[in-house]
Amino acid sequence: MLNQSALQFIENSRDNMLAFAQKLIRLPSVTGEEGLVAKAIEEEMKKLGYDEIIVDKTGNVLGIIKGSGGGEHIFYNCHMDQVSPGNLDSWEFPPFEGVIEGGYLHGRGASDTKGAIAPQVYAGACIKKAGIPHRGDIIVTAVVEEEPGDMWGMKRMAEEVISNYPGKIGLLVLGEATGLNVYLGHRGRVEINIRAFGKIAHSSAPWRGVNAVYKMQPVVRALEKLGDILPEHEFLPKSSVAVTNITCSPGWLSTVPDVCTVCIDRRFLPHESRDSLVQELSKILTDAGLTLGSDAEIQFKQYDHTSYTGVKESIDLYKSAFLTPRDEPHVVATIGALNAVGQKPGYGRWDFGTDGSVIAIEYGIPVIGYSPCEEHYTHTSQDRVSIDLMNKSMAGYAAISAQLTQ
Repeated sequence: MLNQSALQFIENSRDNMLAFAQKLIRLPSVTGEEGLVAKAIEEEMKKLGYDEIIVDKTGNVLGIIKGSGGGEHIFYNCHMDQVSPGNLDSWEFPPFEGVIEGGYLHGRGASDTKGAIAPQVYAGACIKKAGIPHRGDIIVTAVVEEEPGDMWGMKRMAEEVISNYPGKIGLLVLGEATGLNVYLGHRGRVEINIRAFGKIAHSSAPWRGVNAVYKMQPVVRALEKLGDILPEHEFLPKSSVAVTNITCSPGWLSTVPDVCTVCIDRRFLPHESRDSLVQELSKILTDAGLTLGSDAEIQFKQYDHTSYTGVKESIDLYKSAFLTPRDEPHVVATIGALNAVGQKPGYGRWDFGTDGSVIAIEYGIPVIGYSPCEEHYTHTSQDRVSIDLMNKSMAGYAAISAQLTQ
């Protein structure tokens, strides 16, 4: 329960919290260029009196409010990178000015997730400033390079800091868009290249070669039909597959191509796995008369990362599905804490993926989402966050911390 000092801190911090969010939006931070945002978060945490601030090798920022000991820690997370604004003419308000209009803070990254970073940072400080007893630590984090979709920033932070953190982390609360509802998970995602191999020839005599595009035709048709029979789920959206790109090489004039590549985006459910996806695609290739190795290959796409601190690594664009049960004790406690500050959240799930997957699956920590941001504004030229929801989320984050660190 929040005491009167906490409620007063939240009331008095609204303008400063909003100004901080506005500052973050005014600092463009496409993937790999988050340095200025990281510095701004570090400075704000120092100003608010965080007990410890860590910037790891990859450039992720962690601020810690220390507990008295013996309780579970709570872990908050947002990401610092944002996608490009795209066509500037499509924006009602300039994407990097942080315009306040109509009860909203406008700009690129407002809904994904700079509009959640600010209340998370201030809510952590609230617990300390208000003198609310808490046994566990409050760990507020912001990671690099979330947008590519392979969770690299979160993975690096987990390996460098979270895996060695003393004591037990009871819950991760993501700032990905939920509109003050509690989100429980999402489908997995992977990008895969399927290649068919032929034999190059001059196109004036195509019979001398083997056209890789023709070999790929039945595969594309099978992928289209696959979408109709993929499994469904009672809570998450059904599994899906989409062909997102088709290329051939060498792509020269008067040349029969000897390689055709189809890129697919595959969204999958918790009971599906990397191995099952490979088996599924292998069968499609076999049914098309193609032999893996000689006629075709399946390759998980990779993304080449270079953080603003200079760390480099290439990893697969693969993200597992996860779903936290509604009756999981930390979820129940979270709902109770939000109810105590007058909020009545519903349950939801993301259509997109999040960094929470690696923490839920690889580290076994329960993961939920709670955020003032709203999913329908993310990655659009109407990017914005409700100021009213930001203020309410600051109280919500503080209430969750007060409850779960006992």
